[in-house]
Amino acid sequence: MPIRLLVVAVVLGICPASAQLPASVPLSDDDRPRFLAEIARLENLLISAPDKDTVTYEMARTWAAGKQWPEAIQWLRKVAELKSGLDPSRDSIFAELRSSHEFEEIVAAVREATPPVLRSSVAFEVGEGDLVPESIAYDPNGKQFYFGSRKKGKVIRCSADGRCMTFASGLDEVLGLKISGGGLWLLNNSNKESALIHYDLASGYDLASGREARKYVVAGSGHDFNDLAIAPSGDIYLTDTPAGAVWVLAHGASDLTRLPGRFEFANGITLSPDARLLYVSTFPDGIRVMDLKTRAISPMAHPSGLCLSTIDGLYFYRGALIAIQNAFMSPRVVRFTLAHNLRAIERFEVLERRNPMFEGVTNGVIRGSDFFYMANIQDDKTTGFNPIKILKLHL
Repeated sequence: MPIRLLVVAVVLGICPASAQLPASVPLSDDDRPRFLAEIARLENLLISAPDKDTVTYEMARTWAAGKQWPEAIQWLRKVAELKSGLDPSRDSIFAELRSSHEFEEIVAAVREATPPVLRSSVAFEVGEGDLVPESIAYDPNGKQFYFGSRKKGKVIRCSADGRCMTFASGLDEVLGLKISGGGLWLLNNSNKESALIHYDLASGYDLASGREARKYVVAGSGHDFNDLAIAPSGDIYLTDTPAGAVWVLAHGASDLTRLPGRFEFANGITLSPDARLLYVSTFPDGIRVMDLKTRAISPMAHPSGLCLSTIDGLYFYRGALIAIQNAFMSPRVVRFTLAHNLRAIERFEVLERRNPMFEGVTNGVIRGSDFFYMANIQDDKTTGFNPIKILKLHL
Protein backbone atom coordinates (compact mmCIF):
# COMPACT_ATOMS: atom_id res chain seq x y z
CA MET A 1 0.00 0.00 0.00
CA PRO A 2 1.45 3.41 -0.92
CA ILE A 3 2.18 5.54 2.16
CA ARG A 4 -0.86 7.74 1.77
CA LEU A 5 -0.54 9.07 5.29
CA LEU A 6 2.59 10.86 4.15
CA VAL A 7 2.04 11.65 0.49
CA VAL A 8 -0.64 11.86 -2.16
CA ALA A 9 1.06 10.19 -5.09
CA VAL A 10 -0.63 12.10 -7.89
CA VAL A 11 1.32 13.20 -10.92
CA LEU A 12 0.61 16.84 -11.64
CA GLY A 13 1.82 18.67 -14.73
CA ILE A 14 4.39 21.46 -14.67
CA CYS A 15 3.11 24.72 -16.08
CA PRO A 16 5.07 25.95 -19.12
CA ALA A 17 5.22 29.54 -17.87
CA SER A 18 7.60 29.92 -14.95
CA ALA A 19 6.74 32.14 -12.04
CA GLN A 20 8.42 33.39 -8.93
CA LEU A 21 8.33 31.50 -5.70
CA PRO A 22 5.18 32.20 -3.69
CA ALA A 23 5.60 34.26 -0.56
CA SER A 24 6.16 32.31 2.64
CA VAL A 25 3.36 32.36 5.19
CA PRO A 26 4.23 33.68 8.67
CA LEU A 27 3.91 31.00 11.34
CA SER A 28 1.54 31.70 14.19
CA ASP A 29 2.76 31.89 17.77
CA ASP A 30 1.12 28.51 18.41
CA ASP A 31 2.51 26.81 15.29
CA ARG A 32 6.09 28.09 15.41
CA PRO A 33 7.31 26.06 18.43
CA ARG A 34 5.81 22.84 17.08
CA PHE A 35 7.20 23.49 13.62
CA LEU A 36 10.71 24.24 14.86
CA ALA A 37 10.60 21.18 17.11
CA GLU A 38 9.83 18.99 14.09
CA ILE A 39 12.68 20.57 12.11
CA ALA A 40 15.03 19.89 15.04
CA ARG A 41 13.82 16.28 15.23
CA LEU A 42 14.56 15.72 11.56
CA GLU A 43 17.98 17.40 11.86
CA ASN A 44 18.88 14.99 14.65
CA LEU A 45 17.45 12.05 12.72
CA LEU A 46 19.53 12.98 9.69
CA ILE A 47 22.71 12.32 11.67
CA SER A 48 21.93 8.68 12.42
CA ALA A 49 19.16 7.62 10.03
CA PRO A 50 19.80 4.42 8.05
CA ASP A 51 18.25 6.08 5.00
CA LYS A 52 19.38 9.71 4.98
CA ASP A 53 17.91 10.33 1.52
CA THR A 54 14.39 9.82 2.84
CA VAL A 55 14.96 12.13 5.81
CA THR A 56 16.36 14.80 3.48
CA TYR A 57 13.17 14.59 1.47
CA GLU A 58 11.04 14.71 4.62
CA MET A 59 12.87 17.90 5.61
CA ALA A 60 11.80 19.49 2.32
CA ARG A 61 8.22 18.32 2.90
CA THR A 62 8.17 19.77 6.40
CA TRP A 63 9.29 23.20 5.21
CA ALA A 64 6.63 22.99 2.48
CA ALA A 65 3.98 21.99 5.02
CA GLY A 66 4.82 25.20 6.89
CA LYS A 67 4.70 27.12 3.58
CA GLN A 68 8.29 28.25 4.03
CA TRP A 69 9.11 28.09 0.36
CA PRO A 70 12.78 29.19 0.06
CA GLU A 71 13.78 26.58 2.65
CA ALA A 72 11.67 23.93 0.90
CA ILE A 73 13.47 24.68 -2.38
CA GLN A 74 16.84 24.58 -0.62
CA TRP A 75 16.15 21.08 0.67
CA LEU A 76 14.67 19.93 -2.63
CA ARG A 77 17.92 20.91 -4.33
CA LYS A 78 19.71 18.63 -1.87
CA VAL A 79 17.25 15.87 -2.79
CA ALA A 80 17.97 16.33 -6.50
CA GLU A 81 21.73 16.21 -5.87
CA LEU A 82 21.33 12.76 -4.29
CA LYS A 83 20.10 11.32 -7.63
CA SER A 84 18.35 8.55 -5.72
CA GLY A 85 15.00 8.67 -7.51
CA LEU A 86 12.97 10.79 -5.09
CA ASP A 87 10.63 12.85 -7.26
CA PRO A 88 8.82 15.91 -5.82
CA SER A 89 6.66 16.27 -8.93
CA ARG A 90 4.65 13.32 -7.58
CA ASP A 91 3.91 14.99 -4.25
CA SER A 92 0.92 17.31 -3.82
CA ILE A 93 2.51 19.08 -0.85
CA PHE A 94 4.66 21.01 -3.36
CA ALA A 95 1.68 22.05 -5.52
CA GLU A 96 2.20 25.77 -4.87
CA LEU A 97 5.76 25.53 -6.21
CA ARG A 98 4.91 23.83 -9.48
CA SER A 99 4.92 26.92 -11.69
CA SER A 100 8.17 28.32 -10.29
CA HIS A 101 11.41 28.27 -12.23
CA GLU A 102 13.26 26.84 -9.22
CA PHE A 103 10.93 23.86 -8.94
CA GLU A 104 11.02 23.21 -12.69
CA GLU A 105 14.82 23.05 -12.57
CA ILE A 106 14.72 20.57 -9.70
CA VAL A 107 12.21 18.31 -11.44
CA ALA A 108 14.22 18.42 -14.67
CA ALA A 109 17.37 17.37 -12.77
CA VAL A 110 15.52 14.52 -11.05
CA ARG A 111 14.15 13.17 -14.31
CA GLU A 112 17.49 13.47 -16.09
CA ALA A 113 19.04 11.35 -13.33
CA THR A 114 16.25 8.74 -13.50
CA PRO A 115 15.48 8.01 -17.16
CA PRO A 116 12.91 5.37 -18.10
CA VAL A 117 13.93 1.72 -17.93
CA LEU A 118 11.50 -0.38 -19.98
CA ARG A 119 11.85 -4.16 -19.86
CA SER A 120 8.33 -5.35 -19.07
CA SER A 121 5.71 -6.61 -21.50
CA VAL A 122 1.94 -6.83 -21.12
CA ALA A 123 0.97 -10.35 -20.05
CA PHE A 124 -2.80 -9.79 -20.00
CA GLU A 125 -5.47 -7.30 -18.98
CA VAL A 126 -8.25 -7.33 -16.37
CA GLY A 127 -11.26 -5.67 -17.90
CA GLU A 128 -12.77 -4.60 -14.55
CA GLY A 129 -10.77 -1.40 -14.36
CA ASP A 130 -12.51 -0.05 -11.27
CA LEU A 131 -11.55 -3.09 -9.19
CA VAL A 132 -8.69 -1.09 -7.58
CA PRO A 133 -6.67 -4.16 -6.61
CA GLU A 134 -3.93 -3.83 -4.03
CA SER A 135 -2.31 -7.22 -4.44
CA ILE A 136 -1.99 -10.20 -6.76
CA ALA A 137 -1.45 -13.91 -6.05
CA TYR A 138 -0.89 -16.93 -8.29
CA ASP A 139 -2.06 -20.53 -7.88
CA PRO A 140 0.40 -22.81 -9.73
CA ASN A 141 -1.96 -25.78 -9.51
CA GLY A 142 -5.01 -24.09 -10.98
CA LYS A 143 -2.86 -21.72 -13.06
CA GLN A 144 -5.01 -18.79 -11.95
CA PHE A 145 -4.21 -15.27 -10.80
CA TYR A 146 -6.14 -13.78 -7.88
CA PHE A 147 -6.88 -10.09 -7.30
CA GLY A 148 -8.53 -8.49 -4.29
CA SER A 149 -10.56 -5.31 -4.54
CA ARG A 150 -10.11 -2.36 -2.21
CA LYS A 151 -13.40 -0.85 -3.42
CA LYS A 152 -15.76 -3.75 -4.09
CA GLY A 153 -15.17 -6.12 -1.18
CA LYS A 154 -14.41 -9.14 -3.30
CA VAL A 155 -11.74 -11.35 -4.83
CA ILE A 156 -11.64 -12.33 -8.50
CA ARG A 157 -9.59 -15.01 -10.18
CA CYS A 158 -8.35 -14.76 -13.75
CA SER A 159 -6.76 -17.03 -16.29
CA ALA A 160 -3.57 -15.95 -18.03
CA ASP A 161 -5.63 -14.69 -20.97
CA GLY A 162 -7.67 -12.33 -18.80
CA ARG A 163 -10.89 -14.32 -18.36
CA CYS A 164 -12.08 -13.51 -14.84
CA MET A 165 -14.79 -14.58 -12.40
CA THR A 166 -15.70 -13.71 -8.82
CA PHE A 167 -14.12 -16.06 -6.28
CA ALA A 168 -15.33 -14.51 -3.01
CA SER A 169 -17.49 -11.54 -2.08
CA GLY A 170 -19.05 -9.91 0.96
CA LEU A 171 -15.68 -8.60 2.15
CA ASP A 172 -14.48 -5.16 3.17
CA GLU A 173 -11.25 -3.60 1.89
CA VAL A 174 -9.03 -6.41 0.57
CA LEU A 175 -5.28 -5.87 0.62
CA GLY A 176 -2.55 -8.53 0.74
CA LEU A 177 -3.03 -11.95 -0.92
CA LYS A 178 -0.91 -15.10 -0.82
CA ILE A 179 -1.39 -18.71 -1.99
CA SER A 180 -0.13 -21.54 0.22
CA GLY A 181 -1.02 -25.21 0.71
CA GLY A 182 -4.01 -25.17 -1.59
CA GLY A 183 -5.50 -22.12 0.07
CA LEU A 184 -5.79 -18.40 -0.43
CA TRP A 185 -4.88 -16.17 2.51
CA LEU A 186 -6.01 -12.56 2.38
CA LEU A 187 -6.03 -9.44 4.55
CA ASN A 188 -9.32 -7.64 5.03
CA ASN A 189 -9.95 -4.32 6.79
CA SER A 190 -13.00 -2.45 8.03
CA ASN A 191 -13.45 0.38 10.54
CA LYS A 192 -14.22 -2.23 13.21
CA GLU A 193 -11.54 -4.87 12.69
CA SER A 194 -8.66 -6.17 10.62
CA ALA A 195 -8.65 -9.82 9.70
CA LEU A 196 -6.57 -12.58 8.16
CA ILE A 197 -8.92 -14.86 6.21
CA HIS A 198 -8.32 -18.27 4.65
CA TYR A 199 -10.21 -19.78 1.70
CA ASP A 200 -10.04 -23.27 0.23
CA LEU A 201 -9.13 -22.80 -3.42
CA ALA A 202 -10.95 -25.94 -4.45
CA SER A 203 -14.36 -24.79 -3.30
CA GLY A 204 -14.12 -21.11 -2.44
CA TYR A 205 -16.38 -19.33 -0.01
CA ASP A 206 -18.74 -16.44 -0.23
CA LEU A 207 -19.14 -14.44 2.96
CA ALA A 208 -22.20 -12.73 1.50
CA SER A 209 -24.01 -16.08 1.42
CA GLY A 210 -23.13 -16.84 5.03
CA ARG A 211 -20.66 -19.66 4.33
CA GLU A 212 -17.78 -19.43 6.76
CA ALA A 213 -14.06 -19.25 6.13
CA ARG A 214 -11.29 -19.41 8.71
CA LYS A 215 -10.85 -15.92 10.09
CA TYR A 216 -8.33 -14.43 12.55
CA VAL A 217 -9.24 -10.98 13.83
CA VAL A 218 -7.71 -8.02 15.63
CA ALA A 219 -10.65 -5.87 16.71
CA GLY A 220 -10.81 -2.11 17.02
CA SER A 221 -9.65 0.87 15.01
CA GLY A 222 -6.00 1.83 14.59
CA HIS A 223 -5.17 -1.27 12.54
CA ASP A 224 -4.83 -1.82 8.81
CA PHE A 225 -3.45 -5.21 7.74
CA ASN A 226 -1.36 -4.60 4.63
CA ASP A 227 0.78 -7.47 3.31
CA LEU A 228 1.77 -10.98 4.34
CA ALA A 229 4.44 -13.65 3.97
CA ILE A 230 4.11 -17.38 4.60
CA ALA A 231 6.95 -19.59 5.87
CA PRO A 232 7.43 -23.20 4.73
CA SER A 233 6.32 -24.23 8.23
CA GLY A 234 2.95 -22.57 7.64
CA ASP A 235 3.61 -19.63 9.98
CA ILE A 236 2.07 -16.46 8.54
CA TYR A 237 3.54 -12.99 9.13
CA LEU A 238 1.59 -9.83 8.29
CA THR A 239 2.14 -6.09 8.49
CA ASP A 240 -0.15 -3.64 10.28
CA THR A 241 0.70 -0.21 8.86
CA PRO A 242 -0.84 2.37 11.26
CA ALA A 243 0.05 0.27 14.31
CA GLY A 244 3.67 -0.03 13.16
CA ALA A 245 3.44 -3.74 13.90
CA VAL A 246 4.01 -7.22 12.53
CA TRP A 247 1.67 -10.04 13.58
CA VAL A 248 2.20 -13.78 13.29
CA LEU A 249 -0.23 -16.66 13.06
CA ALA A 250 1.85 -19.65 14.11
CA HIS A 251 0.96 -22.85 12.28
CA GLY A 252 -1.95 -24.48 14.10
CA ALA A 253 -2.56 -21.46 16.36
CA SER A 254 -6.02 -20.04 16.90
CA ASP A 255 -5.01 -16.39 17.40
CA LEU A 256 -2.67 -13.80 15.98
CA THR A 257 0.31 -12.74 18.12
CA ARG A 258 2.12 -9.41 17.81
CA LEU A 259 5.88 -9.63 17.34
CA PRO A 260 8.06 -7.48 19.61
CA GLY A 261 9.52 -4.27 18.25
CA ARG A 262 8.30 -1.29 16.30
CA PHE A 263 8.05 -1.28 12.49
CA GLU A 264 7.09 2.28 11.51
CA PHE A 265 4.55 2.31 8.65
CA ALA A 266 5.13 -1.42 8.08
CA ASN A 267 4.27 -2.33 4.50
CA GLY A 268 5.90 -4.96 2.27
CA ILE A 269 7.13 -8.17 3.91
CA THR A 270 9.04 -11.29 2.89
CA LEU A 271 11.17 -14.11 4.34
CA SER A 272 14.57 -15.63 3.63
CA PRO A 273 14.33 -19.15 2.15
CA ASP A 274 15.19 -20.75 5.51
CA ALA A 275 12.59 -18.52 7.23
CA ARG A 276 15.25 -17.31 9.68
CA LEU A 277 15.13 -13.67 8.56
CA LEU A 278 12.04 -11.52 8.17
CA TYR A 279 12.29 -8.43 5.94
CA VAL A 280 9.81 -5.58 6.52
CA SER A 281 9.66 -2.33 4.58
CA THR A 282 9.25 0.64 6.92
CA PHE A 283 9.38 4.42 6.83
CA PRO A 284 11.81 6.16 7.01
CA ASP A 285 14.29 3.31 7.70
CA GLY A 286 13.60 1.53 4.41
CA ILE A 287 13.89 -2.16 5.33
CA ARG A 288 14.18 -3.65 8.80
CA VAL A 289 15.46 -7.19 9.28
CA MET A 290 14.29 -9.38 12.16
CA ASP A 291 16.15 -12.53 13.16
CA LEU A 292 13.18 -14.75 14.03
CA LYS A 293 15.29 -16.92 16.32
CA THR A 294 16.77 -14.14 18.47
CA ARG A 295 14.07 -11.51 17.69
CA ALA A 296 16.85 -8.96 17.11
CA ILE A 297 15.90 -6.17 14.67
CA SER A 298 18.29 -4.08 12.58
CA PRO A 299 18.03 -1.72 9.61
CA MET A 300 19.14 -3.16 6.29
CA ALA A 301 22.62 -1.88 5.40
CA HIS A 302 22.82 -0.66 1.82
CA PRO A 303 25.11 1.24 -0.58
CA SER A 304 25.15 5.01 -0.75
CA GLY A 305 23.02 6.22 -3.62
CA LEU A 306 20.31 3.68 -2.90
CA CYS A 307 17.12 5.01 -1.33
CA LEU A 308 14.85 2.40 0.26
CA SER A 309 11.94 4.77 0.73
CA THR A 310 8.28 3.84 0.05
CA ILE A 311 8.77 0.16 -0.71
CA ASP A 312 5.41 -1.48 -1.27
CA GLY A 313 5.75 -5.01 -2.64
CA LEU A 314 8.79 -6.95 -1.37
CA TYR A 315 9.84 -10.45 -2.51
CA PHE A 316 12.82 -12.77 -2.00
CA TYR A 317 14.29 -14.23 -5.19
CA ARG A 318 17.60 -16.10 -5.60
CA GLY A 319 19.72 -14.23 -3.09
CA ALA A 320 18.06 -10.88 -3.77
CA LEU A 321 15.04 -8.83 -2.85
CA ILE A 322 12.71 -7.62 -5.57
CA ALA A 323 10.95 -4.40 -4.54
CA ILE A 324 8.30 -2.10 -5.96
CA GLN A 325 8.72 1.53 -4.93
CA ASN A 326 5.99 4.10 -5.45
CA ALA A 327 4.55 7.25 -3.78
CA PHE A 328 7.16 10.03 -4.09
CA MET A 329 9.81 7.68 -5.49
CA SER A 330 10.09 7.56 -9.27
CA PRO A 331 7.87 4.46 -9.80
CA ARG A 332 10.16 1.51 -10.23
CA VAL A 333 10.91 -2.18 -9.77
CA VAL A 334 14.35 -2.82 -8.26
CA ARG A 335 16.54 -5.83 -7.54
CA PHE A 336 18.59 -5.62 -4.31
CA THR A 337 21.37 -8.21 -4.42
CA LEU A 338 22.15 -9.33 -0.88
CA ALA A 339 25.40 -10.14 0.90
CA HIS A 340 26.18 -13.76 1.74
CA ASN A 341 24.62 -13.41 5.21
CA LEU A 342 21.42 -12.00 3.62
CA ARG A 343 21.45 -9.07 6.06
CA ALA A 344 22.82 -6.30 3.82
CA ILE A 345 22.39 -5.07 0.25
CA GLU A 346 25.60 -5.25 -1.77
CA ARG A 347 24.37 -3.72 -5.03
CA PHE A 348 21.14 -2.85 -6.80
CA GLU A 349 19.69 -2.75 -10.29
CA VAL A 350 16.66 -0.83 -11.53
CA LEU A 351 14.62 -3.32 -13.57
CA GLU A 352 11.76 -1.01 -14.57
CA ARG A 353 11.22 2.71 -14.09
CA ARG A 354 8.87 5.43 -15.37
CA ASN A 355 6.93 3.08 -17.61
CA PRO A 356 4.25 5.24 -19.29
CA MET A 357 1.67 2.58 -18.40
CA PHE A 358 2.28 3.14 -14.68
CA GLU A 359 -0.76 4.61 -12.97
CA GLY A 360 -0.51 3.23 -9.48
CA VAL A 361 1.94 0.32 -9.15
CA THR A 362 1.89 -1.57 -5.85
CA ASN A 363 2.40 -5.34 -5.74
CA GLY A 364 3.24 -8.39 -7.81
CA VAL A 365 3.94 -12.10 -7.67
CA ILE A 366 6.86 -14.23 -8.83
CA ARG A 367 6.04 -17.18 -11.07
CA GLY A 368 9.12 -19.18 -11.97
CA SER A 369 11.65 -16.66 -13.19
CA ASP A 370 9.06 -14.05 -14.16
CA PHE A 371 7.62 -11.24 -12.07
CA PHE A 372 3.98 -10.35 -12.73
CA TYR A 373 2.74 -7.02 -11.41
CA MET A 374 -0.06 -4.52 -11.90
CA ALA A 375 0.84 -1.39 -13.84
CA ASN A 376 -2.25 0.74 -13.23
CA ILE A 377 -4.47 0.09 -10.23
CA GLN A 378 -5.82 3.67 -10.68
CA ASP A 379 -6.47 4.16 -6.97
CA ASP A 380 -6.74 7.94 -7.37
CA LYS A 381 -9.68 7.77 -9.80
CA THR A 382 -13.42 7.91 -9.31
CA THR A 383 -14.41 7.61 -12.99
CA GLY A 384 -12.80 6.88 -16.35
CA PHE A 385 -11.11 3.61 -15.41
CA ASN A 386 -9.07 1.70 -17.99
CA PRO A 387 -8.49 -2.06 -18.07
CA ILE A 388 -5.81 -3.11 -15.57
CA LYS A 389 -2.60 -4.10 -17.32
CA ILE A 390 -0.66 -7.00 -15.83
CA LEU A 391 3.00 -6.70 -16.78
CA LYS A 392 5.57 -9.48 -16.98
CA LEU A 393 9.22 -8.84 -16.17
CA HIS A 394 11.81 -11.60 -16.64
CA LEU A 395 14.12 -11.77 -13.63
